[in-house]
Parts: sequence; C-alpha cells; structure tokens
Amino acid sequence: MLLPVRDAAPWLPSALASLARQTLADHEVIAVDDGSRDGSGEILERRRQPVRGAVSHDADDVSHGTRLGRQLEWLEAHPEVDVLGTRLRLFPANATGAGMKRWAAWHNSLLTHDSMRRELLIDSPLAHGTMMARRSVLEDVGGWHERGWAEDLDLWMRLFTRGARFAKLPDVLYGWRQHRTSATRTDPRYSRERFMSLKSEALGSGLLRGGRKATLIGVGASLSRWHEMLGSRIERRMELRRPHTGAVPSLEPPLVLAVMAPVARERWRAALCGSGLRELSDFVFVA
Repeated sequence: MLLPVRDAAPWLPSALASLARQTLADHEVIAVDDGSRDGSGEILERRRQPVRGAVSHDADDVSHGTRLGRQLEWLEAHPEVDVLGTRLRLFPANATGAGMKRWAAWHNSLLTHDSMRRELLIDSPLAHGTMMARRSVLEDVGGWHERGWAEDLDLWMRLFTRGARFAKLPDVLYGWRQHRTSATRTDPRYSRERFMSLKSEALGSGLLRGGRKATLIGVGASLSRWHEMLGSRIERRMELRRPHTGAVPSLEPPLVLAVMAPVARERWRAALCGSGLRELSDFVFVA
C-alpha cells in the first residue's frame, strides 16, 4: 500500500485508522512524506508499526475495512485483469460541489475495461486511491512518471497502451474526502490546461499519430479550447450539439468530439457506430 502524504495532518489519523482496520492482515503501508510542514511527518513517525500489497490510497481519504481483502480476492479469481478499482463516495456532503457529484456518478458508472478505455480522454476513469494493481504491469511501464500533469491519468494511459486490463468492483469501498486544500483543487498539475496537454499528447500518439488531421466537433467554449489546443492538427471545425441524420454519413474520420455531457456522448456514440465508424480507431471523445 502506497500512501503519499503532504500537509494532511487533519485527516491523516483517520486515513491510517481505516488501513489498520483492514480485514486483510498481511499488508504493508509505505507512507511517503513529501515535504509536509504541518506535522504530518511527526504523525507518521508516531504511528510507525508493522501494518502490512501494492495498492494506492491518499492521505486524506478512507477505505472500507474489507476493501483490500476483497480486491485481492477478486484479482486472484480473475488473472486476466491487471488493474482493479472500486466505486467511491465523496464526503462530507457540505463540501462536495455539483461538479464533483457529476464526476463521481460518471466514475461509478464505468465498471468494465471497455467503458473506461472509451472515456479515457474525458477524465480519470479510475480514482487513483482505489487502485490495486499487479506489480508486473506497473514495472512494465516504469511506474509513475512526473511530467507536470496528473500522474494517475498519465499512468492509466500508458497501461492501456501496453495492453493492461482494467476492471472496477461495483461496491463502494473508498471515501474521497473533499476539502479546499486538496491537491485536486490546488496543485497546478491538476489544472484544466495540464489535463488538456496530457490528452493532446495522447491524441498525438493515438488517433492522430503520423500527422493525421481531424475534424473537431462540439459546441461553445469546449470546442474553442480544443481547437486552440490542437491547432494545425484540426482540418475542419464543426459546431454541432447533437448528431443530425444527414450530417453523420458525411463525417470523415478521424473525428475528435469535444462533448462534455455523458448523455450527449451516448447519442453521438450510437450515431457514429451506427454509421459504421469505430470508436478509438475512427473517433474519440475528449473533455
């Protein structure tokens, strides 16, 4: 169990307690203090003890007592799967905004490898703290890389590219604490611009590799942002809110669709696949 810690003193004891209560007795917590200045390091020193897996957990979050045991049991029964997450909940309710509630509902709806792979350029389809992964696949891609953007989504992209198989348990076994000083809200690596840079690079090595130029479809600000980000890689820009019967057959791949709402993506997905196009090979969604 990897536990990265930075200025998490108010929440660190509850995170450690949730790990100490795990029904999986044989696991080890490796806590790494990243220059904390609020006493987190001292808390870790006081709690040093043999609490012994290779999984992830954030220092301000909590895990259900059976989480590690259930994930390990599931992976042992499904050797074809390499990376396993769980559904999650956000807490406390009074600190959880509407945007994060939408994100959690989206995250919890993606349970299969294919559903997560299709939505990979929308956001991180598997919460980092819920991950349990086989050591061999992490070593195969060189583990986590620091490149100035979200390390978890960067890792998922490299794992998917190398053929790793993902899954997610349907049970809510992880609690993601919401607060104003969380890295998601304050770390520049999680800014919209850095996320878009990461996704742009993924497009360059995926759908748009070899200098392919795309038709960009979307509406409003998201369409404009992606047009600016992709620049000369966009051959044609189309402002379309929903697929029109007459327009879809005339669309030539590759297509990049900047479509934010899940229900809108499903409409476009049905229309494009119904016209014979293949997702990830002929078109991809971004956000």
